[in-house]
Amino acid sequence: MTISIISVKKLCRSAATYIESCQLEDGGYFFARIPPSSAMDTYYAIKSLSIMGLTPARLHDIKDFLTKAVEGKTLKSINGLFAVIESFYELGEKCTASEHILKILHSLGNKAGGFGAIENLDIEVVSELETTYRAIKIMNRLRIDFDKKQIADFVLRFNNPDGGFGYGGISTLASTYYATEIFKIIGPEYNDSSHLKGYLNMLRNSHQINYLEEIFWISMIFRNTGRILADNAILDFIIGCQRSNGGFARKDVIGIPTLEDTYYALSALNAMGYI
Repeated sequence: MTISIISVKKLCRSAATYIESCQLEDGGYFFARIPPSSAMDTYYAIKSLSIMGLTPARLHDIKDFLTKAVEGKTLKSINGLFAVIESFYELGEKCTASEHILKILHSLGNKAGGFGAIENLDIEVVSELETTYRAIKIMNRLRIDFDKKQIADFVLRFNNPDGGFGYGGISTLASTYYATEIFKIIGPEYNDSSHLKGYLNMLRNSHQINYLEEIFWISMIFRNTGRILADNAILDFIIGCQRSNGGFARKDVIGIPTLEDTYYALSALNAMGYI
């Protein structure tokens, strides 16, 4: 399938309408449209609109929601903290490293040199590198010093012979994606991405696409290593995930739209050069 400029504009217009329909009275966003808003959904909404070159309509209300989340010290997890800090950054707002934020980050450090658990992960954590990525992303935004060499050594523990990354010698899309994101932050001198070529070729030739997040991971891995993913079957899958209200679902044949999946779809289309 090829997609025209007109089709892309139509896709973006309907996606933007869906995103704005998920904003609640408290200023944040939640795909279920039931108060209170979700910090992570608010992040997905802001990032998605930014990809399309758009600014949220009720900008003041969003900033108020984010400010209350930080000042009220209701953020107790790395996910919520990451969502708020990244949302502030996307909106061009500064956020300082408070004692509360530093306490959360300090509590997440592990003995291996990274952040978060390495094995026996909670079901919602898709990779043993996810928490490390989000922690150093926050520190990078807030200009908090951290040992880049230590982080690189931690990540390279999960580098496998096939070029990908993953625990126990089994490379996964999620871990490989997070590894490439981490090396973007700490610098390419800590890792040679050329060895990923074999893993990327394997993905392109044999990987079975089941869910939209897999397309997000694949397209971003390509982008993070200076390549562009070009695959008509993947493009078909993404377009098939858009529902009549403009949002995107996790699969092309079934599922309800969410702000998370809409972010995945728009990010992939952007990484593939369509937006």
